[in-house]
Amino acid sequence: MASLLNKLSLRQLNKVLKKVNSYSDKMKAMSDETLKHQTVLFKRRYMKGESLDHLLPEAFATIREASRRVLGMYAYDVQVLAGIALHKGKIAEMKTGEGKTLVATMPLYLNAITGKGVILITSNGYLARRDALEMGQVYKWLGLTVGIGVKEDAKESMDTDEKKKIYHSDIVYTTHSALTFDYLLDNLCINKEDKCMRDFYFVVIDEVDSVLLDAANMPLVISGAPRVQSNLYKSTDYFVGTLEEGDYEEEDRQVWLTPRGITKAEQFFGVNNLYTKDYYEVLRHINVALKAHFLFKRDEQYVVKDNKIMLLDKSSGRMVENTKLKCGQHQAIEVKEGLNPSSETRAMASITYQAFFNMFEKKSGMSGSVIEDRKEIKAVYDIDVVEIPTHIPIARIDLKDSYYGSFEEQFEASMKWLIRAHEKKQPVLVVTSSIEMSYIYSRVLLNHHIAHNVLNAYNVAKEAEIIKNAGQLGAVTIATAIAGRGTDIKLSDEVKQLGGLLVLGIGRMENQRLEKQARGRAGRQGDPGTSKFFVSLDDEIIKEYGAPSLKSYKNVKEITKKHITKMMDQAQKNYEISAYRSRNRTLEFDSSTSAQRTIIYTLRNRLLNDEIDYDELMNFIIKENIEDFFIADPTKDEMQRFILSHIEYHIDDTLSYKKEGLLQLAKERFLSKKKELEESNRYNQFMRIAILNALDNAWIEQVDYLEQLRATIGLRRYSQKNIIFEYHQEAYRAFEKMMDHAKKNIMKNVMLSSIVEEEKGTFTVMLP
Repeated sequence: MASLLNKLSLRQLNKVLKKVNSYSDKMKAMSDETLKHQTVLFKRRYMKGESLDHLLPEAFATIREASRRVLGMYAYDVQVLAGIALHKGKIAEMKTGEGKTLVATMPLYLNAITGKGVILITSNGYLARRDALEMGQVYKWLGLTVGIGVKEDAKESMDTDEKKKIYHSDIVYTTHSALTFDYLLDNLCINKEDKCMRDFYFVVIDEVDSVLLDAANMPLVISGAPRVQSNLYKSTDYFVGTLEEGDYEEEDRQVWLTPRGITKAEQFFGVNNLYTKDYYEVLRHINVALKAHFLFKRDEQYVVKDNKIMLLDKSSGRMVENTKLKCGQHQAIEVKEGLNPSSETRAMASITYQAFFNMFEKKSGMSGSVIEDRKEIKAVYDIDVVEIPTHIPIARIDLKDSYYGSFEEQFEASMKWLIRAHEKKQPVLVVTSSIEMSYIYSRVLLNHHIAHNVLNAYNVAKEAEIIKNAGQLGAVTIATAIAGRGTDIKLSDEVKQLGGLLVLGIGRMENQRLEKQARGRAGRQGDPGTSKFFVSLDDEIIKEYGAPSLKSYKNVKEITKKHITKMMDQAQKNYEISAYRSRNRTLEFDSSTSAQRTIIYTLRNRLLNDEIDYDELMNFIIKENIEDFFIADPTKDEMQRFILSHIEYHIDDTLSYKKEGLLQLAKERFLSKKKELEESNRYNQFMRIAILNALDNAWIEQVDYLEQLRATIGLRRYSQKNIIFEYHQEAYRAFEKMMDHAKKNIMKNVMLSSIVEEEKGTFTVMLP
């Protein structure tokens, strides 16, 4: 069925391709000036109501010809097919080496004609800059502007004016994390002039599986003011270090104390019942310490560099800059590694990639391995996947996997292949599943006096250079996961005669996509090449997700029986199911947060654009606050405290201590404040600042609470509760409380704030 649908999609795309090709000679005959002027003509035609679909054939033919003149690159028919698919809002699966960078120029150029701004997402900053600088030559030649959303040095920051210029360019090249963080920061600003981004229109995501699937498990969080530092990290770390088998259970990336472990914990900390409200913090710290010791492994999920814990992006093996695990997990890992715990910060803004990319009017993407996950992508992002044929048939030979009972046998067999290939100077790329494994191979190669390069998270700066040279005569390269994605491995004629690049995959990887990407490093553009995977019962995926009965085959040197190898392969499927559930759980959790975020951000934008009737809003808030206050039948003293905290700093002795009297006082105070502000022409600005401050403070508290709730709600499963339902209930109740809190603080800010006039006509609002 899937194959039939793909054929139908390709048939539709080929009809458009014929139209594009029909304009090739016309564009080729144009002078440079006439070809450049096409952009102006397309913009005029679009403004007059002509659709992008109607403009597509001429626009694609234009940039195709421009690329030939500026870069010496002329898109093949299959690349044009992929470009059409991207414009239509589809994901194009294209094999490694098929030229995805050039493909993206066509839909980006066409959609940039609208003037709404288009964005290309890559998986790392190096590729974003490389592609923007190279392809940007063509866009600029055709009269479009190009922005790069990442700095060459990731530690450098950009000011507001710089960001604004970038995001108001016709075409922006950036990374998924940089773009998403900029969006969250944009929604923390207090002046319309400080917003950098435009409304989201069209995005093309390169390595789409890495962004929309592999990175989708964890929400992006902007952290702010530090919390009061806990002193429980070291004591709970010490306690967890004393646990023995039987004190805890571990399953499906979760770990928890058994009844015996709970008893030990209660004795260690001197408490009667660990699961009461009074000992919530102790229990939370025990849980993050358990995860730090049993779920987070050095050189797999993180590395220690310059006395800091740096997280690893499992899909690429790269270190993730400026990112920490939430809710104390990062600090627990730091203590486990003998480091002092860093400050635990408060979450200020948060969003998942699912929620973020679904805000775009139109989205599409490219990858070498995404067809297997088309159902999930359709369900979550409503994007179809189309498989694009290769320009030249694939000549790579994918050999059958070999299976072994232990790592020793697996290692020995793979080294024989490596040495045999190296002796005839055939280049070899060894793809390992962990940093530790890459070092094991490196040490043995050094002992054999075989020169080689190692590519892992510790030397990612040289990634492109290392991977580019991996196809040279006699080259041996050890790499983790799919490092080097986006960089072609080119072969000399001599290497082609030797059979091309040999890819040796070590270990069953987390999913088929990673293995497909690894194999795809060889055999680009019809080049010869070979790939082979070596799998053993010591592979982490098989140990964690394989059937317990597999342990009985540990002494078998090479496993050839099909029912056993199927069981070993099933471990990968089990992990994929677990990863899917985790992404789905993230999506389910985020539905509440996403709805709340939409309400708050919509309100913020209306405030920034002065689209709020402040008089009407304040009358509503005054009435609501005072009615809520009188529900508890307050005493005279409580009423006086309310007046001093929310209305004015003195008490009028003639005041009637009734609801009507308090309402009258508040309304008169507001009208007096309004008159004073209107006289100095400050009313709208003052109201916007006062309301935004109250709203943002309440929202930051809410975001932080939801992040904490998400991390700890899992404990309720032990009382047989549906944690998703529990989360949504708690989130809704918390949102109602947050809005009540915001209403009180808006009234307080408006009534009790004062203005300090400064030089050059500016002013500062002094909030209570």
